[in-house]
Amino acid sequence: MNFGERAEARRKAKELKNEMKQLKKELLAAGCEKGTVSTALKDFAGALELGETLRTEYAGARGHMKGAREQIDQLLLCMGESPEEEVGVRLGNLLEELGQVCHECLLRKDDPDFQSSVRGLKKMAGERAQADRSGMAAIMLRSELENIRAVLNDAMVWEAPDFFALAYFLLHGNKGSLKEMENRQRNAYVSAYTKEHFTDAFLRECGKAGVDARAEELIQKYT
Repeated sequence: MNFGERAEARRKAKELKNEMKQLKKELLAAGCEKGTVSTALKDFAGALELGETLRTEYAGARGHMKGAREQIDQLLLCMGESPEEEVGVRLGNLLEELGQVCHECLLRKDDPDFQSSVRGLKKMAGERAQADRSGMAAIMLRSELENIRAVLNDAMVWEAPDFFALAYFLLHGNKGSLKEMENRQRNAYVSAYTKEHFTDAFLRECGKAGVDARAEELIQKYT
């Protein structure tokens, strides 16, 4: 994080802190219980902060996915024509890009199929200098690249999660329960969990003070 990014992060943190102070003041003025308000606003601010981070990381991972797909397309086109050295450089660049495509709601770091394909690609890249481009090694490399591209294509069309709901779940729920879920099921699950355990009750309390619309605006603003 550079100086400008750190300054922006501090500005946002200060802004959010002020927003929470104002919400607390109005909730207490409306007669809400002080301990309940303090706990709820702590959870609210935590989910907003993490949700913003998750959204930013998600966008970054999708950007790397797009870059990786483009690099795979270029590799598949040039493998039979470009010098061996150039192909090796391209493979190295691709592997670097693939190292940045993982996210909790895209390709997970613990996805066995994706990681197996990446390991296979790394092995082939390491053996590339000794391989015959016209032989079986080149065929296997092409097949592995096509497999990875197919996985990336599938993940790129997945629907993005509700980042506030995801953040609240990751802070309070059982993260391990998401491991085997498909994208749509996971998104629905974290949304339902957060609605049941936090959002419905919190917005009802905010409604008593007439600040429910502002709370919803903060969710939209930060996540």
